[in-house]
Amino acid sequence: MNIKKFLTTELMAEAAGKHIIEIVKKKPDSLLCFAGGDTPLMTLNYLAEAAKQGEVDFGKCSFVSLDEWVGLGKETNGSCKQTLFDHFFDRIPNIDDSQICFFDGLAIDMDAECKRVDHFVAKHEGIDFMLLGIGMNGHIGFNEPGVRVDTYCHVIDLDPVTKKVSVKYFDEEMNVTRGISLGIQHITEAAEVMLMANGEKKADIVELTINTEPTADIPSTLVKNSKHAVLYIDDAAASKL
Repeated sequence: MNIKKFLTTELMAEAAGKHIIEIVKKKPDSLLCFAGGDTPLMTLNYLAEAAKQGEVDFGKCSFVSLDEWVGLGKETNGSCKQTLFDHFFDRIPNIDDSQICFFDGLAIDMDAECKRVDHFVAKHEGIDFMLLGIGMNGHIGFNEPGVRVDTYCHVIDLDPVTKKVSVKYFDEEMNVTRGISLGIQHITEAAEVMLMANGEKKADIVELTINTEPTADIPSTLVKNSKHAVLYIDDAAASKL
């Protein structure tokens, strides 16, 4: 896994944004997947401004959801769908809902929801680029510690650390216990995966991710099994290396 360190979060986000723009220029009909947590927001804002200024055209791209809290929809502030639409999709010209396949956290049949998203990815012959954050426990998407490595889309019980951290996303108390997510197979089969971490609070998990052999106990280490993986970190997140 290649590692790229940046002095500040802002420089990291800009570099990531420029890299994604180059991917889209080389393959305008790319299938892209962006995480909806805090870490990618600065990059998503950079991309939205670049699209607004005509520096990149996402008009032929397709997009697939990484994950969603089971039981939450777009109307819930802090849901993955709300975050991605507010910070990216609703700000991008020349794209419409037909290009976006997003998990419905309110779906009655979660197995059918998994199959629907799996089909979307398969129809596009895999994901061209994924932008992923790293959870405090090493989760990527809602691939929690101990996750099966041979899965595509799946529903999973959330790790206690994930549930504890989740409170920062919501305006009111939410009893979220499960997530629906692309699986480790999607991640390892993607053409390119970019892991991103910033801030001193991520220093421990960054150090573990880099220095531990791939293991389901630390899902972020499994990215090393991807076709092409790169880790973007700022100075604070790299402080224990």
